[in-house]
Amino acid sequence: MPPPASTSPGRSRITRRLGCLAWLLMPFVLLWALAKTPEWINDFELARMADRVKAYPRPPGTTFGDFGPQTKVRGGDSGDCRYTIRFGLDVDLPVEQVLNHYRQAKIEDPDGQLGDYEVWAWAVVDEPGGEAAEDSAPSSLIIDLDGTLNGGLDLRCM
Repeated sequence: MPPPASTSPGRSRITRRLGCLAWLLMPFVLLWALAKTPEWINDFELARMADRVKAYPRPPGTTFGDFGPQTKVRGGDSGDCRYTIRFGLDVDLPVEQVLNHYRQAKIEDPDGQLGDYEVWAWAVVDEPGGEAAEDSAPSSLIIDLDGTLNGGLDLRCM
């Protein structure tokens, strides 16, 4: 007497169909990964630069703020990507002194060049109509390092 159909050896019909579906989807998954690879490479290089920024000696009297370095990539022109690395500092110094410190820094950018970026600072000095003097030091700053990197085939840069 043959065994019942439910206990027959071999793969079930659902397993075979899922296997066929996986083989059919494989080229699309590989194409997607191939298209995303330049983006992943640029993100990796920016993360390395953010680590170099964090390791660079801060100006005296400053500490890192509430958040670590954040990176952002956006389209540029002629295949270049514009990037921003943003981090917060708690400071006891005037804004210009902090800006000069980072403008003179020679931190390697993702393309391997030293100091090829612009430095900006954002500060909240006081509420509108407050009594703070314009030359007083704010308690915290947001520092932006803006530059360009060769986008290659990164779709965000086209």
